[in-house]
Amino acid sequence: MERKDRDLMKTNALRLKISLFTLVFTSLCLPGSRALAEQRPEVDSAMKKFFTAMLNLQPFAQSEEKFRDPANREVISQDLATLAGLKHVFPKKMAKEEPGIAAIAGIYAESMQDIADRFKAGNLDYVRHRVRTLPEFCLSCHTRVQSDRDFLDVEDRVDQFQGTPFQKAELLAATRQFDKATTALLAVLDGKPKGEMGFLEYTRALRYFLYLTVRVKADPELTVRTLDRLSKRRDLPEYDQRLVAGYLKDADFWRKHPTAGRDLSGEVLVKRAKELVERANSLQLFATDESGDISYLRATGYLHQALDHDPTAKYRGEALYLLGITYHSLEEPVLWQLDTMYLQACVRENPHTPIARDCYGKYASIIYFGYTGSAGTDIPEDELKKLGNLRQISQ
Repeated sequence: MERKDRDLMKTNALRLKISLFTLVFTSLCLPGSRALAEQRPEVDSAMKKFFTAMLNLQPFAQSEEKFRDPANREVISQDLATLAGLKHVFPKKMAKEEPGIAAIAGIYAESMQDIADRFKAGNLDYVRHRVRTLPEFCLSCHTRVQSDRDFLDVEDRVDQFQGTPFQKAELLAATRQFDKATTALLAVLDGKPKGEMGFLEYTRALRYFLYLTVRVKADPELTVRTLDRLSKRRDLPEYDQRLVAGYLKDADFWRKHPTAGRDLSGEVLVKRAKELVERANSLQLFATDESGDISYLRATGYLHQALDHDPTAKYRGEALYLLGITYHSLEEPVLWQLDTMYLQACVRENPHTPIARDCYGKYASIIYFGYTGSAGTDIPEDELKKLGNLRQISQ
C-alpha cells in the first residue's frame, strides 16, 4: 500500500473519532441557548460539522511541513470548504434576541470566506495562522455567561492534541471543558514564557483565564489568589507585570463586593452592569487600557444574562449600548467588529430616541478614530454612507 493511501486511511480514522467526539459535546456548545439547539436541529448539525472540520485542521495547522505537503492539500481543502460553506443557520430572530451570537456568526463567516479564498490563491502561511485562531471564535461565544456545565471528553481527544500547553488549554476552553481548561491555563501561568511566541501565549493565557474565572465560574477568590501569586513574580515580561497589577486591584474590589447575578432581575442586572462600566472607565488611563477589564467582563456577563432573561424588555436599548462600550474596551482580536455591531443594533432598534443618539455618538467616534492616522481621516465611502444612514435613524 502506498504511503499516500496509508496516510489517507489514518486521516479518515481520525476524522471518525473526532466526529464521535463532536456528537457528544456540541449539544452543550451554545451557552444560554440549549433550547435553541433542541428546537433548531439544523443549528446543532451545523455546529457538529464546524467542530469536526476545525479539529481536523488543527494538527495540520501546528505543522508547517504538513500544511504545505501537497499530499494533504485535498484533505485541508475539504475541511476549509466545510467551514466556509456553513451558512448562517441561526434563526433570524436570534439577531433580535441576542445580536451578539448573530454578530459572532457573521464575523466568522466573513473570516472563513477570506481563509478559503487565500488558500485557493496559495497564501498558505496566512491561512495556517488563521486556522490556528479558529478556536477563539468558540471560546469567545462559550465564555459569555456563567455556567456550571462542563463537557466530559471521554476519548481525551484534546489531551492527545500535539500542540503547546496554551493551545491545548485554548481547545479545552473552546470545547467547554472549563475545569480542565482552568487547570491547564494555571499551569501555563505558573510556568515561565520562552521566546516571542511564548510571551504572546502567556498574555493570552492570562486573558483567557479571566474569561473563565470571571464570566464562566464567577469565582473572585480564585481570581484574586492567582493574580496575587503572579504579582510577586519578577521574571515575567514588564507588560504582563503591569497587566497583573491592574487586574489584581479590580479583582480585589470584586472579592470585597461580590454580586451573584443568576437570581437578579433583568433590570437589576443592567443597573449593576452600568455601575461596573462606570467603574471600569474610571480605572482606565485611555480607551483600551486593560486596568478595568475585570469590571468590563463582569458587566458583559450581566448584560448577556439580562438579554437572555427578556430580549424585548425596555432595558434592551441600554444593554446594547453598554455592550458596545464594553466590547470596544475589551478589544477581542477576532471579534473586533462586535462593539460596532451592538451599537448599530441599538440605533436601528430604537429610532429617534435618546438611547439611539447615544449609540450613534459612540459608533461614530469609533469609526472616526479607527480611520484617523498621521495622514488625517480617510473614511471609506461605504462607511460614510452607513454613518449618514444611522445618524438619520437616531435623530
